Amino acid sequence: MHRTLLALMLCGFIAVCACTFKPVPQKFVLRRDICLLSGSHSLTHSIGNAVEVIRSINAGFDPDKYYPELDIVNPYNESLFPRDIASPTFIWSDPYLHSDLWLISIGFEAGGSKIHVVTDAATWTPGRDIWEIIKANSLDREATVTITGVNTKLSYRTVTRTAITLSTSPDKVGAPIFYIQMPLPFAWAKQHPERSVWRFGTAASYETPRVVIKNLMFCGNCHHFSKDGRIFGMDIDYRKDKGGYALTPIREHMLLTGKDLITWNDFQNPAHRKSQGFFSKISPDGKHVVSTVKEQSFFAMLSDLNFSQFFFPVRGLLACYSIEDRQFFSLPGADDFHYVQTCPAWSPDGKYIVFSRAKVDKRLLDVLGGKNYINVGPDVRITDLNKKYPIKYDLYRVPFNNGRGGEPEPVAGASHNGRSNYFPRFSPDGKWIVFTQSETGLAIQPDSKLNIIPAGGGTARRLKCNTNIMNSWHSWSPNSRWLVFSSKNNTPYTELFITHIDKNGQDSTPVLLSRFSGNKLACIAPEFVNLKPDAIQEIQLATD
Repeated sequence: MHRTLLALMLCGFIAVCACTFKPVPQKFVLRRDICLLSGSHSLTHSIGNAVEVIRSINAGFDPDKYYPELDIVNPYNESLFPRDIASPTFIWSDPYLHSDLWLISIGFEAGGSKIHVVTDAATWTPGRDIWEIIKANSLDREATVTITGVNTKLSYRTVTRTAITLSTSPDKVGAPIFYIQMPLPFAWAKQHPERSVWRFGTAASYETPRVVIKNLMFCGNCHHFSKDGRIFGMDIDYRKDKGGYALTPIREHMLLTGKDLITWNDFQNPAHRKSQGFFSKISPDGKHVVSTVKEQSFFAMLSDLNFSQFFFPVRGLLACYSIEDRQFFSLPGADDFHYVQTCPAWSPDGKYIVFSRAKVDKRLLDVLGGKNYINVGPDVRITDLNKKYPIKYDLYRVPFNNGRGGEPEPVAGASHNGRSNYFPRFSPDGKWIVFTQSETGLAIQPDSKLNIIPAGGGTARRLKCNTNIMNSWHSWSPNSRWLVFSSKNNTPYTELFITHIDKNGQDSTPVLLSRFSGNKLACIAPEFVNLKPDAIQEIQLATD
């Protein structure tokens, strides 16, 4: 018998019928049915032989009878998995209390052999070997996952039954993700910055991504890497300077000292406001950084756990920093005081910067009265503030032109559409821009959805991967085939999902990165990094 199947038999399954699927790696060819037991430790003692139980369940199933559906929470129907992803956790909700045992059957297009799992828990995580078999036999083809709920007290009579499909893409993710985990609500997180952590890990790993930054005693925010992964940058409120920015070459163990820090407050122009340096981005060649400066924010902290902050810039210019010359300069075409200019993104060749732009609204400035925040009552929700203080951004493009800038032009499909458009991100191959759109506002909006347009502009299309609530903070994999993004679809504590995007810009049903989630921690600002998974072990800030 095949070595892989023999090893799995030792773990508790029995093979009963033959079939071969091609083309798949020989190591993972499914030649016989696989029967597994899962769930509680006492399951094997309570139900006996798995094969006999499966036969009893199948005998109690009437194909002509309607059975109520249970709800398969994860994965979603028609999910497309990367070839190099670790196994997901199958989770379902069965509202019919008569179900006390479930049969998971996974069938494949190429033949009659199946994987069967009997469990008394409404969850199952495939082991590494079983998951590799599932991926190999669903490569570029569908596998059907059927979950049947039964009542053991009624001779294994079927109570509920639901089926979904999944498939595996030959495209690998091929890169780790750097992201933040922070507690909620935001007001509490702001008072306890040491409770936020930054993690670095891959979708292929069966381990939780490694913590690389912890116990930061002041606020750290957005981060970015150069296209080749050689330079790292991150907003740091260091020594009470909210314009602080760490900028350093990548090393396994990084100790950030004074020589690694700049401040956007060193940028001087007629606007005498302080700078915080929002949404900074490193140029593809690693020679410049562009950021929102001289900004004024409309900000409120809310008591609602789901959406605990309301934020968008109402003033702001784009300025650049030359890493080689250690000089700051404004970017003509994106430094107009009549507009707020923010959320910059470099084109992969470094020739253009796409950014969000809106007219400065005097009414909003009057509400702020020179401050960067407003105070609201405990019952105020983000939907209330969206109605009261709307703002709509358009995407514009300006040439970088060696820092000389140029005439800004609206990006077709992402401007003057009656909605707010922000967070543009170019695919590394230069073909597409994915951006976030909502009725109003910026950042964390309940109705935010991801849209895609050709890189030069065109008709926008809403991505299929969008969940029901909040889709934002997205990043492309270096091979331009996967997009990671944040969503609150399952919980107020934001989770990370990935979706496949093919050469025609068509995307797939999203896949939850469950091992990236934390216990009551929101996962935000994910970024694919063109590095090996072990390239960053630790990032510390010198205390001197």
